[in-house]
Amino acid sequence: MTQVISVVQEKGGAGKTTLLTAIASLMVEDGAKVVVIDTDPQRHLEAWAKKDQTSLDWLYEENDEKLIPTVKALKNNEPAYDVIFIDTAGFKSAMAMHAIAAANLILIPSKANEADAKGAKRTFSHVQSVAETMERDIPALVVMMDVDTHTNITQAITDAFDVQSVPRLDAMCAHRTGFKEMTSTGKAPQGSARMSAKSVLADLQGRGLVNFYRSGSWPK
Repeated sequence: MTQVISVVQEKGGAGKTTLLTAIASLMVEDGAKVVVIDTDPQRHLEAWAKKDQTSLDWLYEENDEKLIPTVKALKNNEPAYDVIFIDTAGFKSAMAMHAIAAANLILIPSKANEADAKGAKRTFSHVQSVAETMERDIPALVVMMDVDTHTNITQAITDAFDVQSVPRLDAMCAHRTGFKEMTSTGKAPQGSARMSAKSVLADLQGRGLVNFYRSGSWPK
């Protein structure tokens, strides 16, 4: 069954596209059939995918009312996709609400600063509200991005999430040049950035949150 993973954060610049491209490209390397949907008017995900250095399908959707029908159509694709990723803009919008409603899993990126943390908390609350309205469970977790894991600010932000009962991954995407290089190469992260991204994906696998790794389709 195709899984839909949406990356949502109402605060801009928190690392949504970086997180999505890193995880999607690593899953492709593991043999997953992946399609990514860019809904952000800045179209950074589309620019990365257009370089055709990662074997996945992609499309851009600007009409929020068409997002869920588009997702439903992609779920009927033959051969079936293992996962559909949805990238969203950095503001609260109808498109973000539809991306949440369409998803089986929400990832909320946050850098180690107060503005990102507040945005992540509001985004998590919004996910909970949509889930309650739809009367279904939509798992959502914060993923720390572009951090130095040994700094006091990183510890303070993660402690704040824990105190406020905002779920988060233990693994984090560290501050690495390789994540910035992805945008220009169209490839998966390399070097130490790759190891950092792999730790995030492994954390998701360990929690049983990515269906592809539970379905018997992996390893190829």
